[in-house]
Amino acid sequence: MLDFVFHRRSFPAAAATAAALAVATFAAVGLAAPDAGAKARGDYNFYGHSAHHAFSSAQAHVDTYQRYLNETHGVPLPAAVPAAAAPLVAPPAEQVARMGAVDPEIAREAGDAIADDIERIQRHVNRMQAQAKASGDTAALAKLADVDKQLGIARRSHAALHEHHAEETIAPATAMSLAQKVNDALRAAHAEHDEVVARLGTPAPR
Repeated sequence: MLDFVFHRRSFPAAAATAAALAVATFAAVGLAAPDAGAKARGDYNFYGHSAHHAFSSAQAHVDTYQRYLNETHGVPLPAAVPAAAAPLVAPPAEQVARMGAVDPEIAREAGDAIADDIERIQRHVNRMQAQAKASGDTAALAKLADVDKQLGIARRSHAALHEHHAEETIAPATAMSLAQKVNDALRAAHAEHDEVVARLGTPAPR
């Protein structure tokens, strides 16, 4: 019985000791203050990596829509060449007669998802530009200006895709061509963006 009582009374003491050690360890760790550049570096990595993931999401949404156009309407997937060099597509009425019209609900879902991603990318890139300007990093600002330029092309190309989606019937080959123009601009902007992140922060995860 005495042995039982002794162990019962030891448990609270042991728990108190463990708690005191944990507090002491936490306090000791807390004494190690982050270096002067930690906040700027952390913010930069956050926005850089967030933009990287948004780029990947936007390209994935374009790819998904293009696969739908290929599988459902038989539109060939774009070759690995810029959309500007692609052959001209048939008139929309001819496309619809031969391959059928695109489901407007699917077109709307795809278009909205791509638009949301582009806007999210732009917000993150704007924050990166503000940080580069504050630190006087002219090389980063020049690269980010190129990213911004390609994002502008992507946005205008998406606007053309959205306009086509608003028509009475959506021609599949036209939709494929317009989507590819968005993808080309996104791909170029993504590559430029990741170069900046790799130079100034932690390389973006793949």
